Amino acid sequence: MVPVQKQVRNTLYFLIFSILCWLGLGNMAQGEEISTLPPIDARSYILMNAETGQILAAKNAYKPYAIASLSKLMTLYLLFQDIDSGHLQLHGQYTPCPAALHTGGSSMFLRAGLPFSLAQLILGMTVPSGNDAAVEAAVLVGGNVPHFVQKMNRTAQALGMLSTTYNNPDGLPHPNNFSSAYDQAVLTRNILQRFPQYLPFFGHKNFTYAGITSPNPNLLVGRVPFVTGMKSGYTDAAGHCLVVTGTQGNMTLIAVVLGVPSFTNESRGFWKASWAGLKLLDWGFARTLWLPQAGGLESTAEEQ
Repeated sequence: MVPVQKQVRNTLYFLIFSILCWLGLGNMAQGEEISTLPPIDARSYILMNAETGQILAAKNAYKPYAIASLSKLMTLYLLFQDIDSGHLQLHGQYTPCPAALHTGGSSMFLRAGLPFSLAQLILGMTVPSGNDAAVEAAVLVGGNVPHFVQKMNRTAQALGMLSTTYNNPDGLPHPNNFSSAYDQAVLTRNILQRFPQYLPFFGHKNFTYAGITSPNPNLLVGRVPFVTGMKSGYTDAAGHCLVVTGTQGNMTLIAVVLGVPSFTNESRGFWKASWAGLKLLDWGFARTLWLPQAGGLESTAEEQ
């Protein structure tokens, strides 16, 4: 857990950074041109307009990489689909299955015999990135994990996610768990367009279940006013990854950052991934809303 003093300090840093961004963007809106995208320390990233699908910035965006817990975005997509079909009830009460209880790694702390609602299960994936919550969702939707993984891959293909392969619903390390920044933006765009009613689940700073409160590793949520979600992830192979969405007026942007260099201090890595996501969103809003004549696609080291 991150000490309270560090949490307070991080919050203050974000508040200061956000104010500086707003002041800077205000000055730019009065005539100072934005010429280039700020440096983004990541192996891959993309910035996409959620409404039109236009790509505003990209680096290695179509290359497949390990994505860690970003895998849970597909798990959530399929869970939302099942709830909307009436197969599962958002506020119905369920009890954990053995497979979920024996899942390691990050957790929402499911307990044997302790009931949960699907609303809690969704928060268990979006906030503490619970692997147990993802496995539970897989069993509820697919009957078992292998069947659910098959459904994940079929759905990825149907959505046009051609650089994506899933091996599990939680994103635990496996050589066949990979995707591209572009594919993750496509999936996020589909979530926003098909299931907008579930977007508030991605905007929680903390989540409490079984008497345990867990923070959201997406450090932008609840700190930067225009940020609405979405999902973080980390493994040694993937580095720190982040999908972050933001809305200004009638415009929503999707930023995906993959492979931010890892640190011994995992919290510092999430800080750096959040910083990268915020820079992408700020730059994108500045160019598209306040300086529409500033130029088009900004491409950095993108393969042709």
